[in-house]
Formats: sequence, structure tokens, C-alpha cells
Amino acid sequence: MKIKIVCLANSLKEGGKCLAGIELNENNTPKIENNRPKWIRPICKTEHGQIPALLIAEIGLLDIMEIDITKKPEITNYQSENYYFSENSIKKIGRFDFELLSLCHENKSTIFGNRGKALPKDVVEKLTYSLILIKVKKYCVEEKVYEDNPANPKTRLLFTYNNVENNFPVTDPIFLYNYKHNPNLLNGCTELYLTISLTVEWKGWYYKLVSGIIWK
Repeated sequence: MKIKIVCLANSLKEGGKCLAGIELNENNTPKIENNRPKWIRPICKTEHGQIPALLIAEIGLLDIMEIDITKKPEITNYQSENYYFSENSIKKIGRFDFELLSLCHENKSTIFGNRGKALPKDVVEKLTYSLILIKVKKYCVEEKVYEDNPANPKTRLLFTYNNVENNFPVTDPIFLYNYKHNPNLLNGCTELYLTISLTVEWKGWYYKLVSGIIWK
């Protein structure tokens, strides 16, 4: 089935990429399902569903793409957005209007049901989604050095959402590249949208990531 998606994440994932976005209707506005924008995460039959980077190298945030989704995996759990797709079907067909992001973001009391950096299994088992777009006004970027790899600091985003301070890793490769070459990238930014996603389980926890950053 051919559908249209606005790309809101094309992020790093287990040696490949995680592609995700919101399905669009014939007017290029978000489809709504269960009172939420309808998210789609195309996946391959790989260990973690990651897509080979070369396959989606030309797709950027806010690109509108056409894709032929085929079926849902037998088990999706909290990653209800997952769909297999025809791997040669992805085609960029336009650009999404930045101003229409106001129809895509959500305002929830917490991000994925708690206020921490990660969720335990019992909380994840109650979730029916793993992607959300939020809008924030207070934020800063941090380079954090870890003892096990001091030569390779990790970029994290600190931001306030509904009066809660958050500190998540950034996996948006375009933002990481641009920030490395221009640390003042977000100076003067008036609107910042974040795609927040959940990792697969790691040592009993599911971590929150900033997988897409869109600003103006």
C-alpha cells in the first residue's frame, strides 16, 4: 500500500538508520488515529529493524516521501508504528511546511509515562507507542565525556518540557554534523521541535533519545 509520510527522524541505529514520520492525507496534513498523529516507522528484516543507510541517504527531515508499506510485524509491542516496506519504493516527492508542525506535536504531562531518562519493562509493557513530536522553548546542548571513551564525547540535549528537566542523547546525524561545525547553531532559534523515540531494551531499560531536531 502506497502512503505519504513526512520524515521526522532519520537517525543513527545499530550500524544503520531509523526512519520515522507521520502519515499524511491527500492534503499533506497529518492523519489522526486514536486522537494522535499516525506515526509510521518503516523497518527491514534486520536484528533491530534498522535500514541500510544508503537506502535513505537522500531523505531529510521535513521531506515528504512516498513509500510502499507491506505488513506489520507479528509482534510490535510498544513499537506499534513498525511496518515492513518494499525496499526500493522510497521516493522523495516534496517538502512539508514548517508551520504545519503545529498539527503534529503533542502536549503530554510526561514523555512516555515517566520523568526519567529511561523506562523499566513494566512501564514499557503498558505503552502503545514509541515516537512523539514535542515543542520546547528552554534547551541547551551538552558535550558529555565518558570514562570508557574520553576521546569521543557524546552530544546530549538538555531541555524543559512541562516543567520537567530532561537530558537525552542526540542521534540525529545531520544535527550532530552541523553542531560540530557550528556550536552556535541554535542561537536565535525561536521554535524547536524534537522527535523523541525509545530504544530497544538494554540491561532491563528502554532509553529515551532525541532522534530528530527541527528548528527555525
